[in-house]
Amino acid sequence: TVICTVFLLCLSASHGIISADETLHAETEEKPVIDSRTDKLLRAMGDYLKSSEQFSLHANVTFDDLASSGQKIQYASSSDIAVHRPDRVYAEKQSDLGGKRFWYDGKNMTQMDTGLGVYATVPVPADIDSAMDHLAEKHGFSPPLVDFVYSDPYHTLIENVESGFYVGLHDIEGVRCHHLAFVQKNIDWQIWIEDGKQMVPRKFIITYKTIPASPQYSAVLSEWDLDAHLPDALFNINLTSTENFEKIEFVTVSDDVPNKSKPKDKK
Repeated sequence: TVICTVFLLCLSASHGIISADETLHAETEEKPVIDSRTDKLLRAMGDYLKSSEQFSLHANVTFDDLASSGQKIQYASSSDIAVHRPDRVYAEKQSDLGGKRFWYDGKNMTQMDTGLGVYATVPVPADIDSAMDHLAEKHGFSPPLVDFVYSDPYHTLIENVESGFYVGLHDIEGVRCHHLAFVQKNIDWQIWIEDGKQMVPRKFIITYKTIPASPQYSAVLSEWDLDAHLPDALFNINLTSTENFEKIEFVTVSDDVPNKSKPKDKK
């Protein structure tokens, strides 16, 4: 699943019985067409990230919104993200549309909107992967760039890919990177992975090709620290910081509406 979108495609048959021909056809259709070099680089990036128990990064993001006239309007945001596996995440975002802070401490998730002066807390599962899935499925919400927060970023990114290819060696803010491109049913996405021992993602772009005007989400990632020593206090909200904020309830995705997508990031 890629940030902001996950469309689940399921094959089913009555009583779970599928003929041999149908099975072969399904496997042929579902197997992504990705050249070995591209797959190897994406997998190496995922392995490099999941090898770190604690890491932090900074992201500068631009994203498009559609005006009532149909014109694309671009907004900007910046995020600082910290992860302590297996059960803690912190993110802080400032954007043209306001500021937000996010805490996950292995038991609860708290989201604070600093512009609106409100916050909400909800119990979630006790590991990052289960907690992030729970938030997306039940509340339609995820912290920034959540694909890289999961325990296996390669699996999360590749899950719904139909095809992928190597574009070339390109520069991102002075860093030489492997530029990869991927196609999914509803989105196209690109990733730039640093060329060298530190195989971290340096840029990430999503194009929403089924939405009018094909809006984009673009993130430039920097200040990676995969040997971070993150204090426990970072992941636990200080209740004194909520004294001037109103506590509200999280909206729950309606059971009456089929959840065809698991949004991975609200930008």
